[in-house]
Amino acid sequence: MPRFTNDYAKDGKSLRAKSREEAGYRCARCGHPCETGVKRMGRGEWSDCDAQCAHGPPVRLQAEGDLSWVTVKKATSLIMPIADFILAGGKVQAQWRILTVHHFDGDKANDAWWNHLSLCQRCHLSVQTRVNPEIPWMFEHSEWLKPYVAGFYAHKYEGKNLTRGEVMERLDELLAFELRMKEDAS
Repeated sequence: MPRFTNDYAKDGKSLRAKSREEAGYRCARCGHPCETGVKRMGRGEWSDCDAQCAHGPPVRLQAEGDLSWVTVKKATSLIMPIADFILAGGKVQAQWRILTVHHFDGDKANDAWWNHLSLCQRCHLSVQTRVNPEIPWMFEHSEWLKPYVAGFYAHKYEGKNLTRGEVMERLDELLAFELRMKEDAS
């Protein structure tokens, strides 16, 4: 996990808000939709899922026509995927999925688009503790993460801050940087 450095830039708050907006107010990793602002979400403990959610528990389920909620805390307890339950007329709410912005390289003053990962709190904590972009990843990156990693590699290896469009045009080339570095080292 990278150490977090520097203070937020003066205009960082508005740039982080823009990042959440550009993500469609959804977690880039699990797809959970998030309201804007904690005040609108109340305490934020439970928020509605939709058919695009790809996360697991903790969730609570309400079958169509039922007034009570059933809380599920383990993935093995889910009978069907969240999307299927919703498409069958049920309601699903997830716990603690407030949208945040993770600084991928650990530099809070770096407000490049590739350094702003719009993640719900749960995904943020998971990514922050498991992913260090300075350490080469031995497996293929998840589809949602590839553009951010490629943007980071363009910055790290070429010294360029490419736009998202430029990164997408060169995605495979940029993602191959780490492979080339490993080959050169051996």
